[in-house]
Amino acid sequence: MAVFIDRRSLLKALGQGGLAAAGSVAGPLMPAWAEAATQVARSAPDAERVTFVRVPLGNGIIPHAGETSMELYHRHPHDPREEIVQPEDIRLQTRLTMRNHKEVLDWVGLGWRNVVKLTRYQTRMDESPRIEAVLRSYFGDWWPPQTIYQVNGLSSPQARLEIDMWVAPAGTRVVVG
Repeated sequence: MAVFIDRRSLLKALGQGGLAAAGSVAGPLMPAWAEAATQVARSAPDAERVTFVRVPLGNGIIPHAGETSMELYHRHPHDPREEIVQPEDIRLQTRLTMRNHKEVLDWVGLGWRNVVKLTRYQTRMDESPRIEAVLRSYFGDWWPPQTIYQVNGLSSPQARLEIDMWVAPAGTRVVVG
């Protein structure tokens, strides 16, 4: 018998920390000195990049699986007819990828400032400036720490960018440095 899970309900539960394993632990999740160290730090408004973000894992970090510019809902194994709709322009691929992440963020009631880690998989490193220009239009004055990998290929031949994110639920105490 197949069991179907409504993805939107699951994402909302994760976003509220309802399924966080650490949420069932009795008592404090960390010592007082560590709790004090995780108070929100104000960074200068002109700070472009963040060196690190410290977030207590007990708050239920939400990992967003890698997204490309393909439609969020697509067939597996991939249907070549769906793959050909990915644009050649890397800026448009980036916008479509971010649109997919935005859809997930909206479902759980979160925004771009909740993103605390971003990993980019690119087939061409020379496209980084154009990708970052698009990312800046989404993140504005917030620039989460990023890891960038150059890869030989992604899930479909036309994809040149894949992004995955770690997202902190609302109310999480975050230290930015």
